[in-house]
Amino acid sequence: MLKYLFITLFVIQAAFAQKISVDDRRKKILSIVDEELSEVSRLAKQQDYRTPETVLRLSELNLEKARLWREVENEHYLAIPPEERRNVNKASYFKKSSQYFEAANDSANSLVKRFPNYSGIGEVYYILGYNHKELGNNEDAKKYFILSSKNSPSGSKVGYKAKLASADYYYNDRKYKEAIPLYEASINKVDERWWTKDAFNLSWSYYRVKNYDKAIALMKEIHRKSGDSKYIDMRSVVERDIGIFYVDSGRVNEAITFYESLGLNYSEQFIKIANTIVTQGRFSQAEALLEQAAKTEKNRDRKVAILLAQLNLFDKYNKIAEHLNVSKELVQMHQKQPLNEDQLKSLVYHVDKKAAELQKATASDTYKNVEKVKDQKSVQSIAYFELSGTLAPGKKAEKVFFQGETAYAAGKFASAIGYYIQAFDSSKANNDKKTMTMSLEGMLSSLGQSSLDPKTAEKYYIPVYTRSLSVDPKSERAHSIYVKLFNTQYDASDVPAAEKTMSDFATAFPKDYKTQEAMLAKVMDHYRKKKDYGAVKAYVSRINAGEFKVSSKYASALRNLMTKIQIEGVQNSLEKGDKAVALKGYHQIYENADSTPKAKVNAAYNLAALYHELGNTNESYKWAITAVKEMDVDDVTKFADSFLGISAGLFLRQQFAQSSDLSYRILAKLCKQNASNKAIGYKNAVFIALANGDLDKALEIRNFGKECLVPDLAITEVSMEILKDMGKAKRWEQYEKLLVELETNSRNYPALIRPYEELKLQYIKIGDSNAAREIDDKQNKFFHVSKTQKLDIPVETLDLIAEKMLVGVINKKKKIEQITLQFPEGDFNNAVKQKLTGLDQLTAEVNNIQKLGSGKGIVQAYRHVIEAYEDFGELLRGFTPEGKSPEYVASFQKAMSDVYNPILANARKLRSDIKKLIRENKILSDSNYLVLSSATEGHKRFITNRKAVLMERGGRR
Repeated sequence: MLKYLFITLFVIQAAFAQKISVDDRRKKILSIVDEELSEVSRLAKQQDYRTPETVLRLSELNLEKARLWREVENEHYLAIPPEERRNVNKASYFKKSSQYFEAANDSANSLVKRFPNYSGIGEVYYILGYNHKELGNNEDAKKYFILSSKNSPSGSKVGYKAKLASADYYYNDRKYKEAIPLYEASINKVDERWWTKDAFNLSWSYYRVKNYDKAIALMKEIHRKSGDSKYIDMRSVVERDIGIFYVDSGRVNEAITFYESLGLNYSEQFIKIANTIVTQGRFSQAEALLEQAAKTEKNRDRKVAILLAQLNLFDKYNKIAEHLNVSKELVQMHQKQPLNEDQLKSLVYHVDKKAAELQKATASDTYKNVEKVKDQKSVQSIAYFELSGTLAPGKKAEKVFFQGETAYAAGKFASAIGYYIQAFDSSKANNDKKTMTMSLEGMLSSLGQSSLDPKTAEKYYIPVYTRSLSVDPKSERAHSIYVKLFNTQYDASDVPAAEKTMSDFATAFPKDYKTQEAMLAKVMDHYRKKKDYGAVKAYVSRINAGEFKVSSKYASALRNLMTKIQIEGVQNSLEKGDKAVALKGYHQIYENADSTPKAKVNAAYNLAALYHELGNTNESYKWAITAVKEMDVDDVTKFADSFLGISAGLFLRQQFAQSSDLSYRILAKLCKQNASNKAIGYKNAVFIALANGDLDKALEIRNFGKECLVPDLAITEVSMEILKDMGKAKRWEQYEKLLVELETNSRNYPALIRPYEELKLQYIKIGDSNAAREIDDKQNKFFHVSKTQKLDIPVETLDLIAEKMLVGVINKKKKIEQITLQFPEGDFNNAVKQKLTGLDQLTAEVNNIQKLGSGKGIVQAYRHVIEAYEDFGELLRGFTPEGKSPEYVASFQKAMSDVYNPILANARKLRSDIKKLIRENKILSDSNYLVLSSATEGHKRFITNRKAVLMERGGRR
């Protein structure tokens, strides 16, 4: 009865030949079908539906009409916009075709019931199967296709098509044994073009029943035939899947040969296959495949890709030992030749992730009572941190600190101390105070653990204590550490080191007489036993000079001791040319009435120098001013450096008034001389006066310098320091007067912007907004002129300008945040548009701040723009329209992903950009953490409550 279908096909071909439009063609065909359907219906009624051929034709015509209407309905359905299509009832668009499919089914079912022995019953079953398939009734379709294949004449085309359709159903139901004979019997008897696709299913069926030889052979034949245009091209899927067949059959080398014969990179194929079979839970096969690929691959980049794939695999299945070995191999490759950016990023992610996970596991209570496992995890974590430090040399100190933390968590305190010391030294070299502080706390805590072996602890006392005191010399804890360190050094016979510790203690705790006496007693007893009286006398001089504080009783004992020493050692001191003898001689020269003025001046100068060397500040000062007063200008000029050295020594011993006075006297003497060190003496005099808290004296010397031809640069330098002290003293009238004087020289503009800010704040406090605005205008002018003249602008000034500009950034960010996302859709789209416009404006503001060159400003600005992008992206991601159907919401959220994904991607790019800027420019800012680590990354942040102790010029708190 299929001959009637051939008539319909002829009509279709004729319609194409006439090149009529699609609608006209369909109308023409429908007209013909309707005409024949009318005739056949009439004939069937006349025959009372007793002729099976007529009933079959009636079913075929309804089927054909159903197909034609299904095309029309499908076009109309697909023409609906996607957002509307999700909310319509799909079945309502296919009513007419469904009616004709049902009519075809009714005719066919009637024929089956009335004529079960009809010779063409196989065709009837096929029609029923096809109709149910179109209607989505797959179980009924499968049943009728099987009946059609069983009841069709041997060798008939409809029988083969039924077998093929049945095979597809068995295949989809994973009944591969039942599908294989049906595919084998039919694929060469039906539409040749589809042979490759049907054979592909057959090949997979062979594979599923473990008939690998047939599966591989058929796949290769499919690949060969796919090159012919008369077949469906299945080459890409064959290349994808045949590797799996080879791997599971243990024929990996054949797979390599196959891919190479096609000019394909087998490594890439193996990675794809591994990723595919891992999703099927076949970890062992994927691991073996990647291992084989790694062994055979010679190309470096492809080898890296394989190793990274192994990392993903081992990470997913928590095979830590294997993951660590591959990580080490990749790090070694990176050291020989750097990986590209994406490869390195992936490797760093894996290494840092495992390091953190294993460290967390070590510190948790999970393995508290399983020491072997805990120890293993700590060793692995430490190894990962070592790799991490290699990959990020700039963070080496931080990574070594984490190694120490891991060892500490594992109870390996000796190892922990070693790592903490390394981290401390490295971070100190890089001025990383945060890591220094944390490392110091770690090593002290480790050293105090009761389980640490005493001999091991003793080995670490000196390296730990000296490092602790280098950053924390005056705390209560430092007091006890000084004593421990001193005793440890003394007991180890390292007396010079013990002496230094004693001297440092005296500086840090000058009022602790008792401890100083105990230390001095040990040191001086050491030199007495050695009969080194010079060393003992030197200590007596240092005590007399006030370097060490002792009780009157102890001082009396020292005097008695010195008397004894002088008696015993006077002859020895004279033979060695002891300075005491020289002092006595110079005193005699100066006091001798017969000495010439030149000799007295020379004696006064040498007395000043000798007393300076001996640390006697008062005598050194006394004889220095005597020498300066009595010397002529040429001699003062000649010995100016020595006098300035004495002045510096006085300053270091906190004799500020004496030091300032001596420097001032030297300046007065050199006032009209063209001496190279005049400016040094001038600055010393001012700075020392400031250190002594004598602001008026500093101003006097500053003004005196203008009369003495001191260079303008030196005058400006001391003026800027005087401004700071004026501000502290709240002498704002003098402060403003000095600023006005300095601004007469435009080269001072960059340095004046920040001091003017302090003055402006004072005007704001007293409510003088006009004066504050005038200062704002000045600052803007100074900054503009500085930029125009290309003057060096201090970083703190750039930070101030950036801070002002940040007000605009913050305001724009707030405006963006105030825009509310809400439906209806028009309001929502308008709000999104406004936010996007605001983000563009915000980004432009940030770019302006970046051009300024303020590190802190750049970080702060990036922080705000990153937060704005992230907040907006997350807001879009989490937005759900209210009162909408699930289909609409799903469609809306999918559409929104095209909006928020680029926004979030831009935020990530901005975060990456600022990370690069921070690292390349070594920017230190309170906001660094907020831009270097997003909330989702979960990096640890270590914050200490300890703060640096600021000191003034004189070394006081």
